[in-house]
Amino acid sequence: MGPVTNAGMLPSGEWEPVEIGESDADVYRRADGAEYAKCADLAGVGELRDERDRIVWLAGTGLPGATVADWIETDAGACLVTTAVPGVAAADLPASAYDRATEQLAGVLRALHDLDPADCPFTRPLTDVVRQAEDVVRRGAVNPDFLNDEWRAERPEDLLARIQADLPRMRESADLVVCHGDACLPNLFVDPETLAPTGLIDLGRLGTADRYTDLALVTTQLRDEWNADPAPFLKAYGHPDADPAKLAFYLLLDPLTWG
Repeated sequence: MGPVTNAGMLPSGEWEPVEIGESDADVYRRADGAEYAKCADLAGVGELRDERDRIVWLAGTGLPGATVADWIETDAGACLVTTAVPGVAAADLPASAYDRATEQLAGVLRALHDLDPADCPFTRPLTDVVRQAEDVVRRGAVNPDFLNDEWRAERPEDLLARIQADLPRMRESADLVVCHGDACLPNLFVDPETLAPTGLIDLGRLGTADRYTDLALVTTQLRDEWNADPAPFLKAYGHPDADPAKLAFYLLLDPLTWG
């Protein structure tokens, strides 16, 4: 993590900086582990406020996750304090738990996707996401660490061109649900013993979007991080015949949007 710049906005108590997620905000854990705080300067207040609102909304659906404990806004920025989600990230599970965890992860993701999208006040239109990718590529801000070996051999502009060429077809086939938006294994928490889901974290991208936004990330992470066949996950989720072209599209789009 970079220099701690926003510690002055933290609530009273003992806090320690931690490195978590891909956010530019400074993240801290309370010494007793009960709460986390994410602090942003003025430029990041809007994004942090959006994340706060998504946490509040998801908590009202009954799905497991953090709750907002405090919101502090000053002339210098803002600080979002949330309760700690119990359990461990799916990314930290031992290999012996992978088979049992697969069905649980499929279940919580399906429960999220089964929420009525009409009730969700947050949207991530595909055209907006592609514009975000266009901006990242234009600024030369694509992080090569987020690209696989095949993609690193190509120019980001050429990767983006592939996305733009497929965009009309993907818009026509969109299957809109409430998506996490960054459904990778570090953001899905489970009980280490029962493997029951205990919460979804890092909700800054939550909103209605094509379900493949999430399916592409989870299935690839299962393959890359767990060295596991994603087929059992897709079967448990209810999409055993997932469209490989859509999985590939959303998998390529995601790394172009971080930067």
